[in-house]
Amino acid sequence: MNEMKKLLILLLYSQALFAQEKDFPPPGKMVEMGGYKMHYLEAGESKDGPTVIFFHGAGEIALHWNLVLPLVGEFAHAIAIDQNGEGWSEHGHGNSLIQQVYDSYQMLKEADIPEPYIIVGHSLGGILAHQFAVQYKSETAGLIFVDATHPDVVLKIFNRESETMEWKQMRLNAKKEIPAVSTDPVNPEREIASFKAKRDFGDQLEKFSKEDQQRFNWIYNERLWTYIKGQSSTYEAEIFQEMHEHYDQYDLGDIPLVVITGGKKKKPEGDENWSGKALRQHSRQLQKDFLKLSTNSQQIIAKKSGHSIHLDQPELIASVIKNMLMELAKD
Repeated sequence: MNEMKKLLILLLYSQALFAQEKDFPPPGKMVEMGGYKMHYLEAGESKDGPTVIFFHGAGEIALHWNLVLPLVGEFAHAIAIDQNGEGWSEHGHGNSLIQQVYDSYQMLKEADIPEPYIIVGHSLGGILAHQFAVQYKSETAGLIFVDATHPDVVLKIFNRESETMEWKQMRLNAKKEIPAVSTDPVNPEREIASFKAKRDFGDQLEKFSKEDQQRFNWIYNERLWTYIKGQSSTYEAEIFQEMHEHYDQYDLGDIPLVVITGGKKKKPEGDENWSGKALRQHSRQLQKDFLKLSTNSQQIIAKKSGHSIHLDQPELIASVIKNMLMELAKD
């Protein structure tokens, strides 16, 4: 009887989800990944130069790149990927950042997206971009960080009493073992849990088309959010800890690197033990620290932007990408 109830609930859930998704089909392309599908947006056509790949930040989806994507599509082939379980991508093997990098790479291969790649990562997507560039260095033509997360930035806090930087509790709790990358087909008999998410976008989406605004609202406020029980961890603390301890292994050599940093940062989040001024200074130092990763690096300050440069100054990101392509064409 319990099995029958499970099957009935699964059937009803699938029917409800299917009815929802008929109204908001994937705006891009779906790629079969062996038991699940991944979604990506595309602009422009394959050209002689590198393909530009966009990684979104935590809590965002590929659609957040849709102000930058058409601009880049005018002069290059551009791809924005929905990570597993985000946007229109289905759940894959798990949510660890390392797994996301592997799955993104496999999706590019399955979709016949030609290398080499210029990888563009915003916020936590910068960690994905960095990991991608290190793991697939021979296929990476360039790297662009868009106010990217530094592996130390969420691991240290400023203690007002001692006036020193101290390790945050998140880092001290980084004791779980990072799971190995899974390359096997996904087992369809996974236990899926769901919940209703709500998000107030404020005026963040005003620059997007009406169609995209409706898609955002559906993804975040109308569609049931789902996750695989027991696989919700991204292992951020563990991966940041590993990167901190072995940062020399994340050197990019002479791969071109551009660090775009928001110039209008608001007070960082925190509690009474955090000093906003000290954290802003620490964050700026870490953004500069990125420049050490490559012998061919530069930093650009997005003076009109906060953290969401891809929404505030999409034309700046497109210009940086175009300049990188022009420089690569000279070699």
